[in-house]
Amino acid sequence: MASATVKSQGVIAAITGALCFITGVVTMQWIAPDIYQFPEGRLRVIEQYGWLLHLWHFIVFPLVGLSVFFLNRALIVQTTRPFGKFATVCTIACCIALSHDIAIFIIETMSNEMFIKQQSANHAEQVELTMFIYTILNKLRVSTEWGIDVWLCLINLFMLLQGRFHPAVQVLGIATGVTGVLVLVNPAFHHWQMTYLAAMILWFVVVAVWLAKEKNDTLMPVQSADDQVCP
Repeated sequence: MASATVKSQGVIAAITGALCFITGVVTMQWIAPDIYQFPEGRLRVIEQYGWLLHLWHFIVFPLVGLSVFFLNRALIVQTTRPFGKFATVCTIACCIALSHDIAIFIIETMSNEMFIKQQSANHAEQVELTMFIYTILNKLRVSTEWGIDVWLCLINLFMLLQGRFHPAVQVLGIATGVTGVLVLVNPAFHHWQMTYLAAMILWFVVVAVWLAKEKNDTLMPVQSADDQVCP
């Protein structure tokens, strides 16, 4: 029953992760496509949406990190003995990814709040300050945001070695993780960004469905045993 509870948490985490990425895609594609165009685009988004930008950053950074943390727990809960160390590596990777997401969220929130409250009427100074802050932020993002992609590669390799789920799920996950790193570090792959996000959403959804199926399969023998005990 404890395993079924952890798997239920994994289903919720996977669905939450998918919804977070959907929120990110909708925002970047339709609501605020210039959110990462510095400085003018970011200044426009800050001025138009204000504190709602904080909520968006919470969804796409720490909430995604928390989803990965609980999903990792569900995926390694039945680790067999030979793979114990590999499971530990996956857990360390997801904890690092969560820490990085929280750090990015704090920096994004503090910098956005500074601009929201800024009283200076000098637009040139505001633009210069925006560029300075987001140059630092982008360098930090490039060095840390691939944490979830690394975890994605590790956890899917872990499941592939265990023969869990269908191999196509693991191939999708590993390919998505590798694509995410390429998109982040090589400008030549930036046009793959939406493909990467769509693949990430698909992977989370498929894993949620598979965990739900595993949970039901776990509960069925217990229910059958209870039925046999009843007169």
